[in-house]
Amino acid sequence: MGLSGPRLLSAIAILCLVVPAEAAGRLAAAPDEPGTPTGTAAAPAEEATGEPLEAGPVAVRFLEPAPPGLILGETRITLEATTSPDARIMRIEVFADRTLLTILERPPYTFTWNAGARFLRRVLHAVATDSAGRTGETRLVVRPLYIGQYEEVRLVNVYATVRDGAGRAVRDLSRNDFEILEDGVAQTISHFTSAHVPLTVALLIDASNSMNLGGKIDLARRAAEDFVERADPEDRLMVLHFNDALHGAARPAAGPRELKEAIQGIRAEGGTALYDAIHRTARSLDDVEGRRAIVLLSDGRDQALADNEPGSLHLFEEALETAHRAEVAIYAIGLGHHLEREMDLRRVRSLREILETFAKETGGRPYFPTRARQLSRVYREIADDLKTQYTLAYSSTNPLRDGRWRAIKVRVKRPELHVDARAGYYAPGPMVR
Repeated sequence: MGLSGPRLLSAIAILCLVVPAEAAGRLAAAPDEPGTPTGTAAAPAEEATGEPLEAGPVAVRFLEPAPPGLILGETRITLEATTSPDARIMRIEVFADRTLLTILERPPYTFTWNAGARFLRRVLHAVATDSAGRTGETRLVVRPLYIGQYEEVRLVNVYATVRDGAGRAVRDLSRNDFEILEDGVAQTISHFTSAHVPLTVALLIDASNSMNLGGKIDLARRAAEDFVERADPEDRLMVLHFNDALHGAARPAAGPRELKEAIQGIRAEGGTALYDAIHRTARSLDDVEGRRAIVLLSDGRDQALADNEPGSLHLFEEALETAHRAEVAIYAIGLGHHLEREMDLRRVRSLREILETFAKETGGRPYFPTRARQLSRVYREIADDLKTQYTLAYSSTNPLRDGRWRAIKVRVKRPELHVDARAGYYAPGPMVR
């Protein structure tokens, strides 16, 4: 389905009039479907896959949407084009039902198109031209949905960051370099792009009383402002801070000025309701389309200020599950020298283990600067990290709607490389008809 969220996407169409499967098949074979201009012939089966129509030096194919799915509403269109080493791709013309949508003149070859509010048959056609005047083309036919049909299209979207042994981002990989396993079963990658996908980031800053020590809150504010300045213009940011409660507007700010005013207004006082802050921030991002991330900074365990008791109403496990269900990547910054010895109040995990688990389980990355003046560098690294992610998607081979956890493992075929991606997702619950 032509939807571009980072989450498990579930698009369900249930129609009240049910016809036999044989009759539905006859409807599907009708030559003039609604929404298709008269005279627009359906492409042969071998031409409907989004792959190049014929072999030649210029090749173009659709990466998104993946064949042979349904498309609806705002749909991301992504293409890949290649030519011989002695030439370069000059442009790609993209058509829908013989109407020119756009001309793409430089990579990444991606744009967003509104496919309308109904599941209609669409013929997408692309023609690539190289500097030698040669062309290549591809065609993708996406299916309609008819009365009597029930169809569910689910895409599991995964964002992956790949690094070499020195920790540098690797940006030259292709779809064929990746493998995805779900509960140990290999999955077919239907969508792939290395282009930057806009995201929403919540800067979640610990503003408990301990952040006053050594001027940590001042350095945290300065580092957060650096992050704002490095963010891409199309990304959406919000600033939240927490002590005994979560503070700030749980919505993206209008622009850098509003963000910096929110950052400058942070004052450190009170206890540390760490788990409540993650739980509430993840929930506020749950309905946001596109990639979602929390950049978390904390210097202490979850604890009330006056007493040796939890600062949060929610447990660590609840906060982690909420982050998983919202499909939010957490980039966790633990500030201090002795995080591995600072245990939670249940004496189960150290603060370092807690922050590492939040990050690694959700597809983010943990950072442990020992001094507050290192924060600006850490925030710069996170900003750069978010710009170098690969987007992969697949349709799960497991059709069950059991609501259970499914483990995801993303691998690359070069063993010297390391991949950061989320550890899994919760399947949809039982279907209600």
